[in-house]
Amino acid sequence: MPIQRIARIDNSKDNNLMTLKDLIAQAHSMVPKISCESFSDNSEQYFVIDVREGTEIEETGIIANAVNIPRGLIEMKLTPSNDDKGLNANTPIIVYCGGGSRASLAGKTLIELGFKNVQNLQGGFRGWKDFSS
Repeated sequence: MPIQRIARIDNSKDNNLMTLKDLIAQAHSMVPKISCESFSDNSEQYFVIDVREGTEIEETGIIANAVNIPRGLIEMKLTPSNDDKGLNANTPIIVYCGGGSRASLAGKTLIELGFKNVQNLQGGFRGWKDFSS
């Protein structure tokens, strides 16, 4: 049986490793936010993606006309040439999660995949519920 070696991970700043907080901050800086009011005024012009898990949606609901694509499946489900979904690189996309961090990470991924018009719904689903009630 071959010997398996386990690499030691050094979490020092010298290795340029990013913490989750760093990754989220970077994603927030790359993905602009849209207010619930602005989204509400023009919601029909966006492809809306709820990046939460199905169990969260079952418990709390979903924004009308949103498509559920959990954050972990974004790369596998969407590309700028998804003809079956009518998507291209310039399709206006809104992403949201419960509060905003997962949506920013998903939005960053969409930008890296080639989408050029991605925004994060400010406050996420909780913000939307507060706004719409």
